[in-house]
Amino acid sequence: MDHNITLKDRSSLVISGVEHIYSFDDKKIELRTSLGDMVVQGEGLDMSKLNLDEKVVSVDGTINSIVYEKAKKQQESFFKKVFK
Repeated sequence: MDHNITLKDRSSLVISGVEHIYSFDDKKIELRTSLGDMVVQGEGLDMSKLNLDEKVVSVDGTINSIVYEKAKKQQESFFKKVFK
């Protein structure tokens, strides 16, 4: 799946290639795309369209930043570390 970002006037964002939404509120959206984890920060964020079948998310509000993050490593449990 292709991954594209379309931002219009810092107020309308469309992201394709979305695989998972980790969290969402009016200031921050954390999601996984086909090219890695992404964090969108802003003010008054509202998910106007969410279609994970088509892998598309539309966000309205003031977009302040779009950042790709390194994949989160799963931490080993305490017992796995002790009993290696």
